[in-house]
Amino acid sequence: MAGIRQILQRRRAADSIRRITRTMEMVSTAKYKTYHHRRDVAAEYEDALSQIGYLLVTSQEPINHPVLKANKSNRSAVLAVGSTRGLCGAYNNHISHLVDVHIKNAVQFKRELDIYATDSRLLSTLAYRGIKPEKVYPNIDKCLEGIGIDEITDTCINRYIAGEIDTFDIVYMQYFSASSQSVQTMTILPLPELIDNLTTRSVPIWPYDVSFEDFYLSPDAYEVIKGLARIIVRASIEFCFMDAALSEHLARMVAMRSATDNAENMIKQLTNEYNVARQSQITGDLLDIVGGTGALQ
Repeated sequence: MAGIRQILQRRRAADSIRRITRTMEMVSTAKYKTYHHRRDVAAEYEDALSQIGYLLVTSQEPINHPVLKANKSNRSAVLAVGSTRGLCGAYNNHISHLVDVHIKNAVQFKRELDIYATDSRLLSTLAYRGIKPEKVYPNIDKCLEGIGIDEITDTCINRYIAGEIDTFDIVYMQYFSASSQSVQTMTILPLPELIDNLTTRSVPIWPYDVSFEDFYLSPDAYEVIKGLARIIVRASIEFCFMDAALSEHLARMVAMRSATDNAENMIKQLTNEYNVARQSQITGDLLDIVGGTGALQ
């Protein structure tokens, strides 16, 4: 059994860890609540854009716009969204596994693949797997502040219209509820696939009672879709980043809570060991006193 001094040192260290993890859990909880409120507000806006997009892609006379048509460039682009900071469990490992699946699929079907990533802890995981992103964008927090979102949006739309890529996907951790998050691939372009994904979720939101032909458009539909496509793509990318931020803070909150519980269990165990060691020392001292008294008599 370790000495009393060593046990006390270990208990103090465990108590310091408990304080740190408890603080980090509280910080992550506060950020989680903040992003959750932002997501609830943005969800209504996202649903409204999805309804408008659904009307455009289901018009009786197809609108001749590049983002609504498929091309055959045989090249895809994938944006991997990792966690801004660490201590959030296997978050980045799940993202890198799905990126690896995209790479294997591209090799199997003899397609070119461009990989982009956010400035995150995911970069070290990708580097370990031998994956080097074509470009690194700002992290989740900066993108949600408006730094980098516009650049990502313009890059993917311009490359798609130019025929350089035929799909643009985002690999991220999708938030379903506080007890359910899963790594997913969201197809952003071509636009009909994005609209189909948004309007056929667990709660269908497409408008049943109106059609595209019920509206009088000024300017014409081509000009409307030109501006609207960018708005829908940008909002969808931002919503993916918001889901990723929510999932990250929730994963860190759970990880820190588990670490706090482990530290508390260790403190209890070390306290018991300290009490046993201290009682043994006291018993030994009493026996020495009794033995010395007996020798004097």
